[in-house]
Amino acid sequence: MRILKHILTYLLWSLLSLFIGIGYMRLILGSNTVSEEGLGYLLHLFYDIGMIQVGLWVGGTIALGFVLLNVFYLRKKLKNNPKRTVIRLAALLIITVLVALVHYILEKVIDVI
Repeated sequence: MRILKHILTYLLWSLLSLFIGIGYMRLILGSNTVSEEGLGYLLHLFYDIGMIQVGLWVGGTIALGFVLLNVFYLRKKLKNNPKRTVIRLAALLIITVLVALVHYILEKVIDVI
């Protein structure tokens, strides 16, 4: 039962990370101003699919970093801390900032992406 609780907890944190990744891509790409009529419908569809696909990759990277940090470091340190959820949320946001910084460097500075 304890293992199932851990799996569900990590699943919820991973789902939150995926939503943060999609939100980050929405922030980077801006709103979809392409018309939904005619040939513009395909561009509108490609924009949405691209935002979700890249957002899921970014969110997956955030989730992987958070789960590894939590398994190897935070779980042991926060065993009896009453504010462990707030600290984990802060760690998730810090990992998000680090992933966003790496994404910016790879996209704008080095021009790899």
